[in-house]
Amino acid sequence: MRRILGASLSTVVVLAGLASLAPASQADARKGRTHVVKPGHSVQAAVDRAKPGDTIRLKAGHYAGGILVRKRLTIRGEGNKTVVSPGHRDHCAKAGAAGMGICVIGRAKHPVKGVTIRNLTVRDFKGTGVHGMYTDRLAVMAVLAKKNGEYGIAEYRSTRGSFRWNWTLDNAEDAGLYVGDTANAHGTAVAWNHSSGNTLGVLVRHAHHVKVHDNEITANCVGVALIDDGQKGGQGQNTVWKNKISKNNRKCGAHGPVPPFSGTGILLFGGSRNTVEKNTVKGNRGKLPYSGGIVLFPGVAPEHGSARPARHNLIKANTVRGNAPYDLVDKSGSKTNRFHHNKCKTSSPRSLCHR
Repeated sequence: MRRILGASLSTVVVLAGLASLAPASQADARKGRTHVVKPGHSVQAAVDRAKPGDTIRLKAGHYAGGILVRKRLTIRGEGNKTVVSPGHRDHCAKAGAAGMGICVIGRAKHPVKGVTIRNLTVRDFKGTGVHGMYTDRLAVMAVLAKKNGEYGIAEYRSTRGSFRWNWTLDNAEDAGLYVGDTANAHGTAVAWNHSSGNTLGVLVRHAHHVKVHDNEITANCVGVALIDDGQKGGQGQNTVWKNKISKNNRKCGAHGPVPPFSGTGILLFGGSRNTVEKNTVKGNRGKLPYSGGIVLFPGVAPEHGSARPARHNLIKANTVRGNAPYDLVDKSGSKTNRFHHNKCKTSSPRSLCHR
């Protein structure tokens, strides 16, 4: 969990048919050469040969990961039978991203644009399954990211990302899906994913203008977390709506500055002007200070200063039932948050369910 602040389902049918669920992306539609790679052959060699706009097509089988991408490409597999796992050589390490399955790495003011990764499995890496740094329009679709040491799918300092139709399962220390460290994500979308068995199902940290919607998030320690970690600019203006968030009751112990987590549906840990609307949040039950259905707390204190409260957030029209100790919790440190038309039975303070 070291990067958060600074219960698995069977996967037999996880990606069966997902190739047909994910429509062709803009990157797929561009004219370019297709490079077919067969099992046992080097994906990195094909990436290095390819020109911007080309497609790397991976047949069913096993491939060595640590694949470094620095140009506009599509990497497309044949569903859950195309498996990327650790190999003998980590090409991501030379870009400062050791331990990643597939890494898309740009530079400040020079992001890698228009990369698509779709219809494959990436698993068992020490770091992150699919990792983006300084990217624009990175699309990760119909990917199973399983049993990676940190995140399943993550992007940092990036804009206009699209994470759709993925399954992120049992990624150990951090989150299934992550967006962070961007002053304006320009509408990065985390949508129609299934996230289970992670510390956090979805984590948005030190980021603005991220959309999290229509996901199924269950059996994590926390379902969705919006976190102000004390850095300049904070976290805010994100939207979380129409997600099904249930039984995120795993127990995750404290790790460095990260507190223990268990039994939380949606956690706003600081942050401002976020909207949490029309979610179904049920059966998230725990005994920790952060446990409950939808919970608001102050964020992390900056190095010089006090913790910033969660403020000016809108919690509206959610169905929040069967959570413990309460369905709604406002310990935000601010009186500016608005709770309207939520269907719930218990809250702290008591009046929140009746506004």
